[in-house]
Amino acid sequence: MVITPRIRNNICLTAHPAGCAAEVKRQIDYVKGNGAIQGTRSALIIGSSTGYGLSCRVAAAFGCGASTIGVFFEKAGAENRPGTPGYYNMKAFDREAAEAGLFSKSINGDAFSNKLKQETIEAIKEGPGKVDLVIYSLASGVRVDPADGIMYRSAL
Repeated sequence: MVITPRIRNNICLTAHPAGCAAEVKRQIDYVKGNGAIQGTRSALIIGSSTGYGLSCRVAAAFGCGASTIGVFFEKAGAENRPGTPGYYNMKAFDREAAEAGLFSKSINGDAFSNKLKQETIEAIKEGPGKVDLVIYSLASGVRVDPADGIMYRSAL
């Protein structure tokens, strides 16, 4: 698929997998270039696909050598549209972590759902066994309570 930029009000609405991969690699190279960090050995980052969450995951993995589990909600590309930047970021992160011999598990879905919470617990048990760092960096304006189905909205 040829990805053409869609721009609205000076904001690009499309993402390119190679561009996202290059940005993730740039962040990894920056962290590696600043030397090892004494810190976490295993981290759970809830909201890990872009921004602060992605940066924290990169720092934990490539600075501390930590095992990481990232939880996020992103969309893969389809025949007629590209995926979201966070989707491509996580694909690139997992690739880079595997090449570096680091444990990395990425879980894509609704972080508020009981199903995804259980999947995350299983990933911790099967991977690092426990986590010593939890970062909560969700950018969600809507949350559906899995117990009663009530939708909560928030805004800054």
